[in-house]
Amino acid sequence: MRNASAALLLLLLPAALCAQTAVLTFEAAEKAMLAANPRTAAAALELETARLRAAAARAGFYPSFSADASYGRSGGQGRADGNSYSYGIGGTQPLFAPSVPAAVRAADAAVKSGQAAYNSITSDLRYQLKTAFASILNSRETIKLSEETLKRRAENLELIRLKYQAGRENKAALLETEAALKTAQWQHEKYKNAQHMLERGLNRLLGRAAQAPAPELELPLPPAPPEEFSVFSQRLEAHYSLMSARAALAAAQAALNGAKNALLPSASASGGYSWSGTDWPGTSNGWRLGASVSVPLFSSGRLSSDLAAEKTSWRAAEFGLKNVSDEVYLNAEEAFFAWREAGAYMNVAKSSLDAAEARAWLVRKQYLAGQASYFEWRNVEDQFIIEQNQYLAAGRGLILSHAAFARAIGE
Repeated sequence: MRNASAALLLLLLPAALCAQTAVLTFEAAEKAMLAANPRTAAAALELETARLRAAAARAGFYPSFSADASYGRSGGQGRADGNSYSYGIGGTQPLFAPSVPAAVRAADAAVKSGQAAYNSITSDLRYQLKTAFASILNSRETIKLSEETLKRRAENLELIRLKYQAGRENKAALLETEAALKTAQWQHEKYKNAQHMLERGLNRLLGRAAQAPAPELELPLPPAPPEEFSVFSQRLEAHYSLMSARAALAAAQAALNGAKNALLPSASASGGYSWSGTDWPGTSNGWRLGASVSVPLFSSGRLSSDLAAEKTSWRAAEFGLKNVSDEVYLNAEEAFFAWREAGAYMNVAKSSLDAAEARAWLVRKQYLAGQASYFEWRNVEDQFIIEQNQYLAAGRGLILSHAAFARAIGE
């Protein structure tokens, strides 16, 4: 029984390297997951789309050129058929285009929003992956503990059977011990089934075949939490939720600027050179240069209504950013305290386990010597098994609390 607590510590230690099975580290699994997951692939493509649209919006500052050509053939009664054609090149250069800067800012905001969405997805997937790692490692150690429990339950049953046959124990004790062994067998089967499904879930998360054998896993120890949450304040500024809210505010600001700029005039210069005639090649050619100015005069209130609507939208985005900022900070602080609490509970669980193990060893000796009753011994045995499972659960809870905190600060 004293070896049981040492085995429990394996939950928080990296998995031992198997001679014939490669160990899958969390870092390698993370790379494989992000490369194979369809959610990250879709988010990356949407981000690339936003970047291309931003590049297209910036092209509004630069000149554009085009070529055109036409050909026609006509005729009629009493006259010969004739050909006509024209071809040429032309170009346009914006001189004053108030709508272009607003479009560029809106496109840049879309890029930041796409980046925030991608970061949100990768953060959520990292949390899922760490949860899968911790759950599988916990399940494997639980199965080892269950095997030890089965062995101890079988030994207890044999002991009670000998005492019953010798007339030193009652039949109720024998039946209860048999039931405890059968319960442990059922629980062991339940643990194996749960581990099987956890491994299938990990394969799916990594983009592997569901039937692929699960490798040995290696998960780094969670670091000790600092004393104060304030050390993470700077990290929160890069949180994907804040990035998304800032992008929404920037988009609202761009829309407001666009509504204001719609009241301003716009100007552009254009030019071209063309050839035309009835035969090829033609001898008639011409050129043109010019400039144009457009000034909005009356729009039946559409422009002023658009401006008022964009102002209210911008104010709403400001309030949204403040709300997200408060929410991100509070959620991260709550996750930080939960992480510290989980670390403190590990010490409690370890102390309780050590006490239960010592108590179980002592009462077993007393029972064998006839100095303790069966019921006292049974209760102590059950409490020891409970403490073993609680210690495993505390280890898993510590890993998950650190993973939840990492997600809360945007990692």
